[in-house]
Amino acid sequence: MSNFTKILLTIPSMIGLVYMWTFIYPKSIAWISNNIVAYEFQNPFVTSLILIQLGYLIHRLWSFKNIQKEKKTNWTLLLVIFNVVTSLIFIWKKYSEFEQHDKYSLSSEESSNKV
Repeated sequence: MSNFTKILLTIPSMIGLVYMWTFIYPKSIAWISNNIVAYEFQNPFVTSLILIQLGYLIHRLWSFKNIQKEKKTNWTLLLVIFNVVTSLIFIWKKYSEFEQHDKYSLSSEESSNKV
C-alpha cells in the first residue's frame, strides 16, 4: 500500500478521533460547531467516511491468500468494534507485516513447487 493510500485511509480515523473527543468532553463540541444542528448534519458524512474506510480495509485484509483465517477473523472483529484506533494500527503497521508474510509464503510455495 502506498503512503498516499495510507494517508488517505488515515483521514476518517483522525476525524473519528476528533468526534470521539466530543463525547469525552462535551464542551469541546463548540470547537467543531457552535450549533448542534450542524453537528448532526456532519455525523452522517463522518460515518459514511468511516464505513467506506472499514469496507476497504476488510476487503484488503481478506485479499491476503496466505494469512490464517483465524488471524483475519480477529482483525476483522477488531476493525469493526474498535475502528477508530485499530484501523490506524492496521494501516501503518499490520498491513505491511501481512503483506510481507503473504509474499514470503507465496515465494516459498513457488520454490517448493520447483523442486
